Amino acid sequence: MNNKKLLSYHSISGLIAGIFLFILGITGSILVFNTDIDKALFRKYEVHNSPEAFHLDQAISNVQNRYKKWNTRIIHFKKGETFIFNIRKPDARKLVFVHPETGKILGEIDESSHFSKWMLKLHYSLHSGAIGKFIVFFAGILFLISLMSGIILYRKNILKTIFFQIKLKKKNKRTYYSILHRYVGVWALLLNLVLAFTGVFLGYKVAMAGLKKSSISSPPTVEASVERTLQNLKTNQPNFIPEYIRLPSSEKGTIIINGPFKKDPFYYSKYYNKIEANYLTGNIEKVRKTTGQNFLYRFNSTILPLHYGQFAGIFGKIFYAFIGLSGPFLSITGFYLWFKRKRKKKKSK
Repeated sequence: MNNKKLLSYHSISGLIAGIFLFILGITGSILVFNTDIDKALFRKYEVHNSPEAFHLDQAISNVQNRYKKWNTRIIHFKKGETFIFNIRKPDARKLVFVHPETGKILGEIDESSHFSKWMLKLHYSLHSGAIGKFIVFFAGILFLISLMSGIILYRKNILKTIFFQIKLKKKNKRTYYSILHRYVGVWALLLNLVLAFTGVFLGYKVAMAGLKKSSISSPPTVEASVERTLQNLKTNQPNFIPEYIRLPSSEKGTIIINGPFKKDPFYYSKYYNKIEANYLTGNIEKVRKTTGQNFLYRFNSTILPLHYGQFAGIFGKIFYAFIGLSGPFLSITGFYLWFKRKRKKKKSK
C-alpha cells in the first residue's frame, strides 16, 4: 500500500473518529478522577464521632424495606464511614447514603443528575441510548485504525520525533502544525493505543448490553448477617479485601462479594474476583479467583483498570488525563491539516 492511500485512510478514520473523540477525550480525562470528584461531592453525607461503627446488617434491612424491588449493591462499607448503596431498576438508578451506626438513611442522589455518572453516560453512550453506544464503539474502532495507520505512515520518523530531532518550523503554519501533530501523536502513542484498544472492547460490551431488554427483578430479603459473612471471610480468605457487595436480584441468586486479593497484579479488576454467599444462611458457597481462570477471563479483567487508570495514583491519573486530552488535540490539528491539504489541491487545479 502506497503512502498516499495510507494517508487517505489515516485522515478519513481520524476525521470521523475526531468528531466524537473531542467529547470522549475530555470526558475520559475527567472520569480518571471520578472517585476524587465523588468524594468531594459526598462530603455532606460524611459522619463523625463514630470511628468503630459498622452496623451493615441494619443498613441493609433499612434500604431493602424502603426500596423494595430495587436491585441493591453496596459500593462503600468501611468502618466508621457512611455506607453508600447503589440501587437500580431498569429505568432508574440512585445512590443512597446510610449512617454506619444507626442505619438511618441520610439521603439519596438520582444518578441521572449526579456529575460523574452523567459524565460517564456521556462518555459511553453520548446520552443517546443504544444508538449512542454503537456510535462510541465504531468511533473507537476508527481511532484505533487511525493510530495503526499513523504508525505505518510515520514509522521512519518515530525515533527522530522521540529524540526531538525534528524541528518545529514556525514560519510555515501548516508545517508547524503538521510537526506538532506528529510530536503529540508519537509521545501519546503507547497509552493512546491502550485506551483505544480497551475502549473498543468496552464499547462492544456496552453496545451489546444495550440490545438486551432489562427484566424487572424481584429481589428477596436478605436474612443472613452480611457482617458475620465478612468476618468469616477474614478468617477463611485472609488475603481477600472486600470492596463491593451485590445483593441477590432473585430468589435463585446469592450475595456476591467482589474485591482484590493482596497478591493480584495491579491491572486486574476487583470486580472479577467473586465470592458467593447464601443470602439465607450467610455460608460461603463459591470462591472464584481471577488468577485461577482461563486467559480470556483474565484478559477481560484487565480492560477496565487499564482504560480508566484505576490502579494509578494522583500523578498517574494526571498523566492519563493529559494523554486523554491528546485525542481532542489530534482531532483538531488533523482536521486543520486535512482542510489545508484540500485547499492546496483546489488551488493547484
